[in-house]
Amino acid sequence: MLMGANQTVTAARLPETEAKAWALAQRVGKFGYAEIATELSISLEAAKKIILRWCDEGRVRVEHGGGARGRKMFALTPEYRQPTDRASLIAGQFWTAMRNLKKFGPVDLLAHCREDLRPELKEARAYCRALLQGGYLSVLRTADPSVGREATYVLVHNSGPRAPQEKRVSAVWDANEGVYAFVSGIGRMERAK
Repeated sequence: MLMGANQTVTAARLPETEAKAWALAQRVGKFGYAEIATELSISLEAAKKIILRWCDEGRVRVEHGGGARGRKMFALTPEYRQPTDRASLIAGQFWTAMRNLKKFGPVDLLAHCREDLRPELKEARAYCRALLQGGYLSVLRTADPSVGREATYVLVHNSGPRAPQEKRVSAVWDANEGVYAFVSGIGRMERAK
């Protein structure tokens, strides 16, 4: 049987390759370096880097093997749940791209997002704005709408594999006292005395 040449996993191809590897891992449940490398036509070294990063992130764990006990096999970590709603999936794709690119703009994030999710430019811009406000991003170059230039960002706070997301919070506002009496997720607020 003739073996095909392994594809080089460049920084630009890494998000796409890792997404394909993750889809395979979820489908088979138990896998080793060779399964990922063979299925994606990448080197064993590239597969090893991807899987070891997943171990560090808590996505997978060593099932058995390694060393004198034979080939190392991995399994998905039960605690790691993949989001299923569209907004979470898109945020996850954008976040993975941000973590792998040195600098990026909203258009770059779209290019690294799965096509079947049909992300829009306004979603990429909104996600960048939200993370900028949250302190995750820094602006390298400001946008200039007069020449059609998008802002360019750099990730300054990489908190891990799960995508930070903007959430709506319900709260009780007391207009008489000018304070929030209750914020969901935080609880009752102390009133200033």
